[in-house]
Amino acid sequence: MLFAVTAVAMLRRTREQISQPRTEQVDNNTNRLFLHARTPPEVEQRYESFWNDLNEHSEEVVKVIDVRIVKK
Repeated sequence: MLFAVTAVAMLRRTREQISQPRTEQVDNNTNRLFLHARTPPEVEQRYESFWNDLNEHSEEVVKVIDVRIVKK
């Protein structure tokens, strides 16, 4: 499946949004990180976990605001 993931960057401490929303397409057939993700909530969890767990002490975090199935 192909998913459209829209996310923003936020300050970890205050949760203030510091970027405009950005949409990225994620294909669970070709991207190993999303290989077994079948639902929008599963994609959201993996996307946030990947970006936010890279450096748990970073000033910024990524928050997914929308996940849509683009193609089944």
